[in-house]
Amino acid sequence: MAYIVIYLSKYYLAQKTYSMRAQLESFTNFAHALYPHEIHYLLADNHLQGEDSLRILQLIHYNSQNPANRLPFDPSIDKRKYSNLKKWIQQKLERLDVDRFFAWIKDLEQKIMTDAISADEEKALIQYLNKVNPNQYYFPQFYELVQNFRDFLIIRIRMIYYTQVSNFLEKHQQLYKRIVATNNKLNNASFDIIQQYSSSTQESEQWIKFLAKTFRNEQLDGYTRYRAVVRLLYVYYNYRRFDDMKAITDELDRVLKSPHFYSKRILANFYANRAMMHQKRGELEKAAEYGYLSVRQKNSDYLFYVNNLCGILLKQQKYKDALKLMQNAIIELKKTNSFYNRVGFVSLYLRTLMLNGKVEQAESYGETFSHTYRKEIFEHRWHTFYTAYLQTLLAQHKYKKILTTIRRSHLVDKEREFLGKARYLPTIQWYYWVSSYLETEANLPDTRERLVQSITEMKRNKHKEKKIRELIGEVKPHIPDIIANKEFSV
Repeated sequence: MAYIVIYLSKYYLAQKTYSMRAQLESFTNFAHALYPHEIHYLLADNHLQGEDSLRILQLIHYNSQNPANRLPFDPSIDKRKYSNLKKWIQQKLERLDVDRFFAWIKDLEQKIMTDAISADEEKALIQYLNKVNPNQYYFPQFYELVQNFRDFLIIRIRMIYYTQVSNFLEKHQQLYKRIVATNNKLNNASFDIIQQYSSSTQESEQWIKFLAKTFRNEQLDGYTRYRAVVRLLYVYYNYRRFDDMKAITDELDRVLKSPHFYSKRILANFYANRAMMHQKRGELEKAAEYGYLSVRQKNSDYLFYVNNLCGILLKQQKYKDALKLMQNAIIELKKTNSFYNRVGFVSLYLRTLMLNGKVEQAESYGETFSHTYRKEIFEHRWHTFYTAYLQTLLAQHKYKKILTTIRRSHLVDKEREFLGKARYLPTIQWYYWVSSYLETEANLPDTRERLVQSITEMKRNKHKEKKIRELIGEVKPHIPDIIANKEFSV
């Protein structure tokens, strides 16, 4: 009998230990998924009961700041405290989440438009009129919801709420009009900025003062201010003003420590932009740190964030890590409706496969993709894709196939449209000249003259020097007799 009691005691102790270990593992995974800014919100405004809960939260903060040296959570603390703290964190962040506020707005808007709003929902809306601040994220969307609600009330002669609603709309009318005008101006700025980014046919520097002033205007809503600062980052990127880019990113970092801007989506976007900024400044360790933060959140921009991080890992020569990252993201690739992101992802995937010694696999993947999505490729980033695909052929000395591919789609003619623009090199034209020479379709003097003239033209843009050196280094093993000439030193 005593033996059975001892056995059962050991069994229940083992079960309890296993349960605690599983509980801690679940909590650890949850804690490690929290963003640094989220932990900042929690520490800045916590009303935790008990020293243990505060100790756990402080350890979460320490581990977030020291990801390479994380400390384990204390198994001697009652597992219910871990469970309660997790629940408290989730509820706290849900209340702060501006995207949940937006979802509530849109849900009520649909119910108002379809005559499905309940009495309790009406009361909740009326109560919120006294809580909302004009600088709150999605304030203009809330104002439009209230406009729709007033129309809903007046047609039904529902005067009980009508006065309160009208007073709210009248009080904030001028601010709302200013916000609408500002966002219309932001739309105009967006066109110039993206035109310059994609084709360099437009200037965007003239928008800097307006964008900076809009971002810093604390009387405006968070939605408008964040739109402005994202566009400002693009302008600085377009002009390679990376010091200015860092300064405004640091300023945005401080602003985002206010929970009025909080959502995981916004933080992921910020971390991706911060990663890009550090990459451009050559701060690759910092870039990778923020890049990994950005890919924790899966949304419509996830593939863009993966591409961003992969590019950083390749610069760090962490080729295996880059390949693992991309292969894990292929399931998301199949879901996306954005061919801009899809083509960009596949182009980088081909390069990553090559750098991992999988050149034949890269060629096969690129060929299949080009046959399946030919139309979409030429609508979105065709130059990026074909540069990557032709690289797989050049690496295998398939010069004849390079010529066939280029001629079939008139790629050299298409590429000429990009010559002289800041973001493009005549890479495809170079592949064509090199392959023509090696297939004895062109002689050595003519080939050398074309390449030297091309380099002379590209040197006029100081931003291209590094890329020119990379292109020369890429073709040098194929035409060493030409590249040995001193005219190819950049």
